[in-house]
Amino acid sequence: MKMRFEFPAGTPPDPPQRGAAPVGFLHELPPVELAAIVYLRAWCEGGAARQMIGRDFGLVMGEEAGATAARNFDALMTLLLNNARRPVMRHGLGCKCFGGDESAFANMIAAAAGQDLEDAHLFACTLITGHAVWPAVQMALGLGQAFLRLARMPDSARMPTHIPEPTFTKH
Repeated sequence: MKMRFEFPAGTPPDPPQRGAAPVGFLHELPPVELAAIVYLRAWCEGGAARQMIGRDFGLVMGEEAGATAARNFDALMTLLLNNARRPVMRHGLGCKCFGGDESAFANMIAAAAGQDLEDAHLFACTLITGHAVWPAVQMALGLGQAFLRLARMPDSARMPTHIPEPTFTKH
């Protein structure tokens, strides 16, 4: 028996790139995961957005420890992107939703901040090739304090998130 697939007239839309499909909205996330996604996006954006990371770490950790945390985050991002299983997908800095790759990264950071090494390794394995997983998790462990302190910032100082509005834009 042969199977036939009938497609409606016209060209079917392109599926979202693997890892970019929306899986949730930023306003649904706990503070550590939210910060991890915002900083992943800011780091990839570069320029002033990347400098924001260093300023924020400096605010919550002090100037010297904040500068060290910013360098460690830079090293983690470099390791992640240079050893990714495939291109790491992210949404724009102002996007209200987040994708699968961003979720895996945020959960790796949150697990490491909570000292849950097994979960941190599992989340890292979804993004990074085998030989780079251990160093990535060790870096995430070192950044745990910075992300926990960011999460404890007063509500008025946290990163803004918005309740999603219906949108017809393609991610």
